[in-house]
Amino acid sequence: MNSQQKFDHAMSMKPFASRKDIPVFPHTCTYAAVPAGMTQADIFKGNDAWMDAYKKCCEVTGYPDVAFPIGPKTVTYIEQMKVRIPGKDLDDNALFQFVEESIMQESDYDLIVEKGFGAWQTPFVASIQNPPFKGPFLKFKVLKGFIGCGMEVKKNKKFWDSKNIPMMFHSGTAPAFDTFSMSRGMGEFCCDLYDCPEKVKAACEAATPEIIKTGITGVKSAGGNRIAIFAMRSSATFISTAMFEEFAWPYLKQMILAFYEAGITSVVHCDGNWLPMLPYFKELPKGSCIIELDGATDIAKAYEILKGYQVIRGDVPPTLMAFGTPEEVRAYCDKLLDMAMDGGFILGTGCEVPLNCKVENLKALIDSVR
Repeated sequence: MNSQQKFDHAMSMKPFASRKDIPVFPHTCTYAAVPAGMTQADIFKGNDAWMDAYKKCCEVTGYPDVAFPIGPKTVTYIEQMKVRIPGKDLDDNALFQFVEESIMQESDYDLIVEKGFGAWQTPFVASIQNPPFKGPFLKFKVLKGFIGCGMEVKKNKKFWDSKNIPMMFHSGTAPAFDTFSMSRGMGEFCCDLYDCPEKVKAACEAATPEIIKTGITGVKSAGGNRIAIFAMRSSATFISTAMFEEFAWPYLKQMILAFYEAGITSVVHCDGNWLPMLPYFKELPKGSCIIELDGATDIAKAYEILKGYQVIRGDVPPTLMAFGTPEEVRAYCDKLLDMAMDGGFILGTGCEVPLNCKVENLKALIDSVR
């Protein structure tokens, strides 16, 4: 099978006939610069510079079965947090840094309910740019940024399609709960969940339909059928299961169901410990999600819970990629591959390939299914 066929088979959740049929997806974004001999400042210049690095990286390490669709400049735009940029605020070879800062105000929950998510989002996104967008036509400037991200995805898809390599997703979004957590700041947001819980829920309810509509538009514009949902503040690392059920799950579930009805698979990026939350995903249509795990969730237990329900991607730890040997990486991959033979699995790194990953370790990961 070629890479597209391997991916499609994984999505069918049918058993694999051979370990060679299991697709491999190292989440390669910032790391692409390292084997390419480029700096982080270089790949932050734009999508073309990043894609040049990614192609050179693949020539050194081997091509994956599934490609990461966006470079770091696009990632930092769509994540909607302040960011420190290499070559500008940091050394040329430093990893970009998100800044945890309380920018959203408690009164903004009311604004979202009264005037809509976009009325809040536009000035917020403008304010967190580096440098901030100022002057007239802020809505146009913010929208132009999002449209530009979409055009880059479409351009990248054309390249990967020529190699029969699918991209993991074609647009990205985040649930309102997670967006508010990042925009409000973790400390202030946790206080809000106790001090004004009804305001938070009302804002989530008001924002979710707009988030869904924008997400569907982005995926269809790119000519794809998968959307990343960055639900990174909804795990047991941050909140209790009871809080997840009350504040996060209703709106995350609404998003996944709406995308599924539109023919779109949700790629739920599950950083942190999601083990207590995973049974909820059995409420959804089978095969409506890819659950991306980063190592904080016990992947064997996760696979046991969701086998036959949702696809799992993971989870070779970044510590192993950075400090292990190729033999240790291969041994870890062998364990995952043996576990995954019943189907519905994509071998990958636990979140992103770290900047200090050894090139030979990434090659060992990719070669483990060759």
